[in-house]
Amino acid sequence: MPNPTPLQTAPPLQLDPFRGLDEQLRQSIWDEGTVKDYPAAAVIVDPGDRGDRIRFLLSGRAVVIRHEKEGLDVPIETILPGDLIGEISYLTGKASPLNSEVVAEGSCQVLEIPADAFEQILRTHPDASINVLRILARKVIKLDNSVYKYIRKKRALQNLISRQDHLFPDYFVSETVRRRMSRKLEALAQSQGPILVTGETGVGKEFMAHAIFEMSPHGKRIFLCLDLLRPLADAGITGDYCEIPDRPTDLTEEQTKLFFGSEHRNSEAGTIETPGYLELTEEGTLVVRGIEQLTAAMQLKLLETLQTGTFRRVGSETEQTADFRLIGTTNLDASEISAEKHPLLHWLLDHSLDIPPLRKRRKEIPTLVRHYVNKYCQELHKEISQLPKMTIKQLVTYSWPGNDRELATTLKRAVMLAEDGVLKPQDIYFDLRRIEGEGKINLLRVPALQAALKSPLFPAIFQSAAAPFFFILLVLLFLGPADPKVNMGGLFSWAVGWPTMIFGSFIWARFWCSLCPMGTLSHLAKRIVSLEIPLPPFLKQNSDWIIAGSALFIIWLETATDIRNSPFNTGLLLMSILFLAVIVSVLFEKQSWCRYLCPLGGMMGVFSKTSPFELRADRNVCASQCTSNECFTGTKDRPGCPFGQMMPTLRSNRFCKICASCVKNCPHGAINLNLRVPGREIWEIRQAGAVTAMLVISMYGGLLSDLLYKTAFYDMWSRNMDFLPPLLQFTAFFFLVVSVTNVLILAASTISTRLSKETVKENFARYGLALLPLVLTAYMAFHLYYLINLGVYFPIMLWEAFRFEIFRQLVITVPPSLTFFIQKLLIGLGIIGTLVLAYRLSTGKNRRLPSSLLEFIPHAISACIFGFVLVRALGLFFY
Repeated sequence: MPNPTPLQTAPPLQLDPFRGLDEQLRQSIWDEGTVKDYPAAAVIVDPGDRGDRIRFLLSGRAVVIRHEKEGLDVPIETILPGDLIGEISYLTGKASPLNSEVVAEGSCQVLEIPADAFEQILRTHPDASINVLRILARKVIKLDNSVYKYIRKKRALQNLISRQDHLFPDYFVSETVRRRMSRKLEALAQSQGPILVTGETGVGKEFMAHAIFEMSPHGKRIFLCLDLLRPLADAGITGDYCEIPDRPTDLTEEQTKLFFGSEHRNSEAGTIETPGYLELTEEGTLVVRGIEQLTAAMQLKLLETLQTGTFRRVGSETEQTADFRLIGTTNLDASEISAEKHPLLHWLLDHSLDIPPLRKRRKEIPTLVRHYVNKYCQELHKEISQLPKMTIKQLVTYSWPGNDRELATTLKRAVMLAEDGVLKPQDIYFDLRRIEGEGKINLLRVPALQAALKSPLFPAIFQSAAAPFFFILLVLLFLGPADPKVNMGGLFSWAVGWPTMIFGSFIWARFWCSLCPMGTLSHLAKRIVSLEIPLPPFLKQNSDWIIAGSALFIIWLETATDIRNSPFNTGLLLMSILFLAVIVSVLFEKQSWCRYLCPLGGMMGVFSKTSPFELRADRNVCASQCTSNECFTGTKDRPGCPFGQMMPTLRSNRFCKICASCVKNCPHGAINLNLRVPGREIWEIRQAGAVTAMLVISMYGGLLSDLLYKTAFYDMWSRNMDFLPPLLQFTAFFFLVVSVTNVLILAASTISTRLSKETVKENFARYGLALLPLVLTAYMAFHLYYLINLGVYFPIMLWEAFRFEIFRQLVITVPPSLTFFIQKLLIGLGIIGTLVLAYRLSTGKNRRLPSSLLEFIPHAISACIFGFVLVRALGLFFY
């Protein structure tokens, strides 16, 4: 408790507040007062003080403290010897706030004078009044200096908070982008009005907003970012530089408080003021990430503020001036913004900046790659001296759904994994997310199946049976009868071999390539002589074209040379493929022939995209546990993937022959054999290849030309082209049909592109691939006829050779009408599959159903036309 000490004379204190006054006047003042001693932390002025006493600090230091409702104490003012204490309550006659008090910082002495007595002194002694005014003036000057220092600190803090490298440490924009957008950026920056920045997730919309801020007159002020997406987004994707507002029940009310602030009266503390973002961003720039998350009502309120330049806090009647610049960012497309649902965004469209996705800025990727690699090398204390062309190609050809941010995080992990100073393609993991999820079942959870795939006998036991049979087949083709109906090799090739490959590509994906005797024999040759030369980049880069060209050549060859009716020519074709497979395997690394060049494997790989089975890695396991990449490098007991495939990067059945080497090698159990919805791979595809789509469409055209070869339509063509030899006549006809089918899909893509917001090439690639179910069932229907009508000769020949009654009983005759019905059923299923895939592709691209349907309809019509023509052609060809 303070100890009152009445004094008749002024004691020798540190500072006499009345020095300079007449001695008699000084003495009279001291006579009216009482000096009290206060220990450290003692309350000198209680909350709610009514100003009935005037206090002068004689020695020590005191501080005015305001207690906030959050439990924080805020120091308002420091009081030094000679200063007045509580003068505001005395001068205004209002009690001090109940949440405010004056506390001694150390031991203090305070002179307290009753207010009435002190007022009488001031009335009768002008010198005393002047002295008090001087004390108050010194206090004002001190407060002015404090405010100045506060403003300087505030500006320094704002500059620190607003620095680009502080807010966006991972972003880098190439000079190409800067040059392309420089005029637009400068114009928007100098306009000083509100701006909307649009673009997909990860393109750096907030980064570009900061670039506008730096170029604007507000560039030396505060830059704040309010993130409205953070509560709804994955924290691993969203930046760490934004606020995290809660999700309240009344979203509009809470958003209003968030932006405009609030006031409410408290019986104890008076009016409690909470500033909103508009006040916190005074004279600066406020970036609202995910501005479309604002309710329509809130957008209207913010729009009114932008138009009038004024606002009110919630609970206040006082208008305030809105001195800030708004920049909103959204991943909505302009077509998705409506005046009813997004009034503010719709109003901002005239002052907007759209940032294209990274897949449309592929030329910039090498520059971005080098920047991020150098950055993370310094950060992780690693050295990367080589960036192979295949690594750059892999990065350039990927679709980057997460755009620039995904590129940065992908390269950071790649630098961590890289060894020997080389960033290899297998160090690149794309889109680390779980593969087994909704609609997928991991069959390796069945112990028996898992044990079978991990067995060293798989797939060797099947290969050991297929290779000898292949030699027997060649002998039968070359030395057997010329009549294909009595040549066992010819019958097997066309009645069993081709149908098995076609149907098998759906039933067991590309597993046929693990059984393929040509692959097995070339691998055996590789064990004898192996040069392991890297396959030339030219061949890798143009693999799609090579496979497409060679596959179409075989389709053309079947009809042009009537190879189905010539066992000898069939043997020559198989021997030619085997010869090329052995040569390529001996010369080049891994199974380069099967992976990059084989026409049969390429066709089966494309068809296998529709299969209900897939072998994939759980990328979460790969990302968190794997550092050695045994699926690619292999172990001391077993080689790695024969296709040179990193399992975390595998996205397509086309590049996996289900040999299960990765299942055996992976020490973390990350490999899954998934049962999925047929065709799911196609609608989930990130980036479709236009060459692959062209191959799919051309395979349809090639089959159609084969079916039309024996019709009156071709006879008319032949009569008009009689100046050419028969082989050239069919060749011209073949390329005409293939070209027409591609042009039809290209025309559909041209129409569809007007609503899909993509290039014709991208649309052609996606929807061309969607025709795969129809093309696969078309080949199934075609070869089904040979399976049924030629396959019947097998038991007949076996019965004639061995006279076993069981073979005679296996002879089954299927009526042509039933065969044609099954063929039409297959085509119908193919049309349905294609329509479903095309619809899923359209709805995955557009959020609004009308736009999706308009994008979908041209390709739906094309698919139906293809199906109708195919059924008619099958009927004319076979029946």
